[in-house]
Amino acid sequence: MYQNRALKAYQTSISSALTDREADAQCFRRLIIELKNAEHSISVAERNKALSKNQRLWSLIQKANALDSGTIPNDDRLLFARLADQAQKYGIKAILDPDLPITPLIEMAQNVLDGLTGTTNENNGFYTGF
Repeated sequence: MYQNRALKAYQTSISSALTDREADAQCFRRLIIELKNAEHSISVAERNKALSKNQRLWSLIQKANALDSGTIPNDDRLLFARLADQAQKYGIKAILDPDLPITPLIEMAQNVLDGLTGTTNENNGFYTGF
């Protein structure tokens, strides 16, 4: 129930201010900043807060692709579903194990951001080290 309201609020707010792609890119920029800050912090609370945001963002992406009305090609929807699944599984492991690095989540978010903005990073591909 909460997720549906959050998704609707997300879709409503971005439709008037930014394109979907710009809004998605901004979400990933913010997530990357939070994850990087948490990666360098000794605070477990800050780490868990960033990881929770990671979980919520990927959950929204998964939900949006499940509810898509045909505007996104099916192959892309499947790719996003797989990425979301990997990110959420690793995120849960990282929440349960404070010693597990969160670098893979940062790299995955950066790769998606690069795709949204049309830029590339030095890895030239999706992180596959999970």
